[in-house]
Amino acid sequence: MSMYLFQLASQHQGWVSARQSVTASNIANADTPGYRARGVAPFEQMLERTGLTLAVTQPGHMQFENNASEAIETVRGESWDTAHSGNNVSIEEELLNAGENSRMAALDTGVTRSFQRMLLSSLKA
Repeated sequence: MSMYLFQLASQHQGWVSARQSVTASNIANADTPGYRARGVAPFEQMLERTGLTLAVTQPGHMQFENNASEAIETVRGESWDTAHSGNNVSIEEELLNAGENSRMAALDTGVTRSFQRMLLSSLKA
């Protein structure tokens, strides 16, 4: 269970990193004529494609099939506005995405740190 939590936090952090990269690319191309904003598919979609792999140590344990597909999918973003040049990047929307990415990364770090402390304290006892 503990390794699964750390793996899940690591996968989410990788997704946040990919999302931040796409957000930065959108901001960098905000003035490029014809550039279409991109986005990253929600983490929930990636999680649905990744099957659970639990260790079976007793005959009574349930088994799940693994249909993992860990690729992070980028999708064409639907922006708030389209400029005359055909560019649909909204700086305001991208800055909101960047702030959300920062909050999600901090949450991942905080959860991992708390769980690590809890795990270490249970080993000391």
